[in-house]
Amino acid sequence: MNMREDKKIMCGMGVSLSVIVLAVAILTFRTTSGTMSFISLGLIVAGMLMFAISLHAATKPETELMADERVTRVNENAGNTAFWLVLLSITILFWSDRAWSIGIELVDLYYAVLFVGIISWSVLRWYYNKKEDVV
Repeated sequence: MNMREDKKIMCGMGVSLSVIVLAVAILTFRTTSGTMSFISLGLIVAGMLMFAISLHAATKPETELMADERVTRVNENAGNTAFWLVLLSITILFWSDRAWSIGIELVDLYYAVLFVGIISWSVLRWYYNKKEDVV
């Protein structure tokens, strides 16, 4: 049994996971104050979003849940190219910091790489989706 093809298991896991996240977030929100309350509010929002997404997936027919071959190829190509772009950006940032002593902190490098990865994957998915021939 493939997990992606079985709609009932996927939707049940989504609903149960969102309920667990909401319960943990509400319990920690009631018992803590300060910074932890912001984390709890973030978990509450994430749990509500997961619940909405799982309900949306539950209303779709099973044929719409499975990605076809073209979408899979587009995602693979975009992910592969985005990986190399992220690796290149890490290398450039690391060696420029070593050469010119810019003083890049690890947190700054993390956010820069995260931003490059998300933006490049999104743009590359759009680009490969517009291309007619995806190799």
